[in-house]
Amino acid sequence: MKAFLRNRAAVLPVLAAVVVLALGGAVSFAFQANSLTAGDPAGNKALVDQAETGAVSEQVGAAVKAIFSYDFSNLPRTERAAADVLVDTAVAQYRGSFAAAKKQAEEQKLVRTTTVRSIGVREIRGDRATVLLFLDQQTLHTADNQQESAGAQLDITAKRVDGRWKIAGLTAL
Repeated sequence: MKAFLRNRAAVLPVLAAVVVLALGGAVSFAFQANSLTAGDPAGNKALVDQAETGAVSEQVGAAVKAIFSYDFSNLPRTERAAADVLVDTAVAQYRGSFAAAKKQAEEQKLVRTTTVRSIGVREIRGDRATVLLFLDQQTLHTADNQQESAGAQLDITAKRVDGRWKIAGLTAL
């Protein structure tokens, strides 16, 4: 009987901790689910405004193509494109990644062509949009005429600035 009581006394705190963790997880998941469904679906222009959704797709797609395509012999063109289409945190995000790409492009004499294979505008609310892109990237090593292919996925936050959609945040998926 003493062994049973000792085991029971050891199990109760563990069981209580499991219950508390489960309740905490349930509350957390409920808040996350609510944030995903919060807001008026009709307020999401991506669902109801084809013209605006098309403008976001076209402008963000062109911007991504411009900043992720480059030629080692004309890297300033890519830098000018970035200066024109990036705002907010995307500027620093891009600078960090492009510095390494620029160095590699110059050293290996690379030409990269980026094509948007698929684009989906998930949400447009006011002057903000979220966009998911699937990319194909072809990289030509001009020194030996070898070509590489790669795919990439990006989650982009876009912001309307002076009537144009610009990239405000980039997340590689």
